[in-house]
Amino acid sequence: MNSKLYVGNLSFNTTENGIREAFGACGDITDIYVAMDRETGRPRGFAFEKFNGTELDGRALKVNEAKPRE
Repeated sequence: MNSKLYVGNLSFNTTENGIREAFGACGDITDIYVAMDRETGRPRGFAFEKFNGTELDGRALKVNEAKPRE
């Protein structure tokens, strides 16, 4: 199944490598995008991939199928 998923409620400490490590057990990950805040340079708390309710870096993730940008 190839789909893009939205992952919300990420910790500000979560990195792309942390996401790859956590979700890699489900299969190949082809793309991860972690949105960064322009002013602080910190992650904005969401990214794209899998696992609704799974804890990562102390935060329960919220995962939904990504919607196309309008």
